[in-house]
Amino acid sequence: MLWEIITEAPANQILKQMIFAGAICTFFVVISLYLIFSYYFASLTIQDNQLINQGILLQKELDLERVRQLRWIGGGAGIIKLKTLTEKSTIYLDNFVFEDRLWIVEHLRNQIPESIQEGWDLFCHRIAMPLRQYDPHALPVPDQDEILLTRKRWDRLLLPCILLTAVVGVIAAWKFGLPRLLTAPVLPTVLWLSLRFATPRQGMVAQNLNANPKQKSQLAFYGWFLLVSLFLLYLSRFVNFPWLDKSTFSSCVSLIAMCIVFWKSYQFGKAIEQKHREASKTSVQEWEAEQHNCE
Repeated sequence: MLWEIITEAPANQILKQMIFAGAICTFFVVISLYLIFSYYFASLTIQDNQLINQGILLQKELDLERVRQLRWIGGGAGIIKLKTLTEKSTIYLDNFVFEDRLWIVEHLRNQIPESIQEGWDLFCHRIAMPLRQYDPHALPVPDQDEILLTRKRWDRLLLPCILLTAVVGVIAAWKFGLPRLLTAPVLPTVLWLSLRFATPRQGMVAQNLNANPKQKSQLAFYGWFLLVSLFLLYLSRFVNFPWLDKSTFSSCVSLIAMCIVFWKSYQFGKAIEQKHREASKTSVQEWEAEQHNCE
């Protein structure tokens, strides 16, 4: 059946499908090669006051005594940016194991004057304190308002979705003669692999949506807004405006929807940022107290 779909499709459609599939394969091959080369060739060496950041192609050396700006960025696993008058260097903490991450943070925090450090409070709350409290042998135990996310949980949620999209894609491709519908399970498969790879073997604790009113209201807003936008786009197929054609109306609805979503996302993000800033004061005090006890 699959061969009949391919052979009966026009040549230009087959060419487009081949280009699309080739682009996807090339993207993942490039990402894989980058990760492999990073693992074997990238390194970070800190000896005395000398920092050597070896990338895949370039090597940067910095004298820590000449650093004029240190920026702590609390996104992801943590990013540290160092800047002298002539050189720049960026350290991505997700390239290191937890013990090395903590050592790098403590070393730079103690070596660089605090007056030229920026963003430490949020970084301390999001990255530094969790690194100090990390226990590789402890199993994550969710609180009352939390849930435990495991790889098996993602399997139960997404594998049926992948199977369903694959079956629907094959049937739709055979029914309508559109081979591109065979790629329907690609996106859910990528999502499943990404979430599974990002989840530790022992699982990770996440906030329960029902316990966070702001996050719950955010998802509810996105859901209702998506339904309203789709309804307006569907309605435009049956309503004729003498002063506005259908394609322009659809474009206007999509543009307005995107602007509203970006604005609401900014508001939600700002509220979360304020919450983290308030909690960061306690984290900084705990970090300094533990640092003082260690000394």
